[in-house]
Amino acid sequence: MGCYVLAVGGTGNKILESLVYLAALDGLYTLDEAGNQTPLTEVTLLSVDVDAACGNTTRAKRAAESYGRLQEAFRRYPAEHPGFHTALTLERWNMNLSRRAMSVDKMVENHRRDQLLSRTIFSRTESALEYSEGFRGHPDLGVLFFHDLLNSLDDLRREGQPDEMNRLLDRIQAELDRDEPVKLILCGSIFGGTGASGIPAVARFLRKRFAARSQRFEMGAMLMLPYYRVPDSSADENAEIVVKSDDFLDKARTALQYYGMEGMIRDGEQDENGVFDALYLLGLPPEGFVTTRRYSTGSQSQENDAHMLEWLASRCIAAFFRTGFRGAEQHHMDCYYYQLHTPSFCWQSFDQEEKAYRRGYGSLLKAAALFFAECYPTLKSCISLDSRQSARVNYCAPYFARRPAAEREKLEELLQTLYRFLNFYANWMIQIVRTLPPILCQPAEEGRLPQNELLDANLLEELLVLLTQYGLKPEERSRAEKDQAAERLQRELHRLVIRRTPDRQTAAKIIAGLGGGQRLGTGAEGAVCSFLAALLRCAGEEEDQ
Repeated sequence: MGCYVLAVGGTGNKILESLVYLAALDGLYTLDEAGNQTPLTEVTLLSVDVDAACGNTTRAKRAAESYGRLQEAFRRYPAEHPGFHTALTLERWNMNLSRRAMSVDKMVENHRRDQLLSRTIFSRTESALEYSEGFRGHPDLGVLFFHDLLNSLDDLRREGQPDEMNRLLDRIQAELDRDEPVKLILCGSIFGGTGASGIPAVARFLRKRFAARSQRFEMGAMLMLPYYRVPDSSADENAEIVVKSDDFLDKARTALQYYGMEGMIRDGEQDENGVFDALYLLGLPPEGFVTTRRYSTGSQSQENDAHMLEWLASRCIAAFFRTGFRGAEQHHMDCYYYQLHTPSFCWQSFDQEEKAYRRGYGSLLKAAALFFAECYPTLKSCISLDSRQSARVNYCAPYFARRPAAEREKLEELLQTLYRFLNFYANWMIQIVRTLPPILCQPAEEGRLPQNELLDANLLEELLVLLTQYGLKPEERSRAEKDQAAERLQRELHRLVIRRTPDRQTAAKIIAGLGGGQRLGTGAEGAVCSFLAALLRCAGEEEDQ
């Protein structure tokens, strides 16, 4: 089965990042008739964002790259490690922007009649807007861009021009020609510009493209309704387009009306005019909104904190991949929305996946905290210096001691990859807690993380101190702050993940267990994979009363 995710716009790429961490936990899977889970072999991700420098897009790309390098190393040991079984192939659609007119004014500059029409439809600031930083919440501009972009794909193919979307289309067509099922889901917001315009345009194009194989091609959409506010802009609204939170709800309402009136959801097995087999909606009431830390119209400055709704979006996408919507499963075709049944956001909010999510996400965070608090500095020293100390450290000796000098560079590279991935993940979880809707957690003091029912806020703050210290130049670090944070994390690691029964898997027990890990293979990749597998396995063991 071919599995595809098209992340459209900045919000879509934030959802993409959440998918990376879900894949690390083997949370993307199919179910057999007995209910047994089998991780998806591969999921292809395509980032669709005209704003190539968007901070959200860049962060998702870097997280996926780090995951991909670790997953590639694990691929040789398919059944001997927890997590990392799903390969994620990520590409960014470059859209051949050098060939595109990047504003309405440039689109019509050689067409007198079109110039007159554009002046009627668009304001001067709208028609002059350069698309390089996105559409600034104006889907009407995006509609023109995507229409031109999609209509040019066949021309690019005839000219022999490389294009990521054409490669994806060819791959899907080949799978359908082999009579293999294909599942594709688009994700993004409907209250901005890129997602609101790009998702319906691309979806209609794909449905028409594969109409001859419609029974094997299932398509869904993960649509984000408003869930945050942006700070007020200091810019002159007469001089440039300003993004305003007050417009979000009206834009979302208009988008939903369009989806309803245009029959975007298939109405029964015989309906071949509907575009989507399933539609997922996530949003919050205004009283649940949080305000982003900075105002940004795009580019590198648009790097917003992760949010619980993006986490839930990844869960919805996972549900789409394991649900059938054609043939005998036609009754599943519907519009789905997510409704919390708990007064606060907690592990129980994940319903039947409560234990799996608490154990998966929680153990990965415990592994990250212990890695930074204890393992990383020791491993870095042992690998780079090949010191005799490595033979006396139980999590060094089985995996890294007495390694050939020729492997040292490869080991250092893989260790840094592991560092980056766990750093991305730990920061992501901290941001999830920081941006919890105020109606779903206790109010937070200024500059502090809110108390919540997922993770211990005080220990998360210590982890943030540790990550911040590692991010500084060596001469700028405070050894006292770093050591204090590391010591407390080790001492109270069993309190990090909030549970109804105490967690008896302490840092000391995890470290003791690391020495008994199984060697998965030889060479640098075998050493790092063996260490990480042991760390994940020990951190994931739960000892209840």
